[in-house]
Amino acid sequence: MFTDIVHLPADRRKTGTQYAIRILIGSTVAWLALHSVGHHDPLWAIISVIMVSEPELQSAVLAFRWRVTNTLVGCGVGVLFLWIAGASIYSILSAMVACVLICVWVIDAPTGWRIGPISTAIVMTPGVLQHNHHMGMDEALLRTSAVLAGSAIAVIVAWVLDVALPRLKPRQRTQKLNSPQ
Repeated sequence: MFTDIVHLPADRRKTGTQYAIRILIGSTVAWLALHSVGHHDPLWAIISVIMVSEPELQSAVLAFRWRVTNTLVGCGVGVLFLWIAGASIYSILSAMVACVLICVWVIDAPTGWRIGPISTAIVMTPGVLQHNHHMGMDEALLRTSAVLAGSAIAVIVAWVLDVALPRLKPRQRTQKLNSPQ
């Protein structure tokens, strides 16, 4: 079993390393950024960094698009059900079913459709546990903002690593070659 890990193909080692670096950088940025604005629970932002991180910028942008779309649908459905049906286990279950149908039938999201009902549950659970739909609304806004921030951070990290840094390297070499010795 251990020997299988040692003999991984080079492309899998490279991809795994890229994921690990992007997730490390993105999670660190998300943690520090949220703490700097007084949001002391970075869990949902970190989960979003992990969900959106990809070894290529285009893939990260596509993951970001589906993450944001399905998160907004899930949160919207959750808030709507909290407002109309109140905070109960039955309203969560009904909202999750409604969200699945919207994400699959209307949005036609690929595998990312699961994020919608997950977001619905994330938004509604605090209100149900606290028996207070106002608590659910406040927590919904905090969690949604953390999810969106983490998703955006993952795309920014991908852009920096794929676009910005590679553009700097040739300039540094050219400057060294042109500098008088």
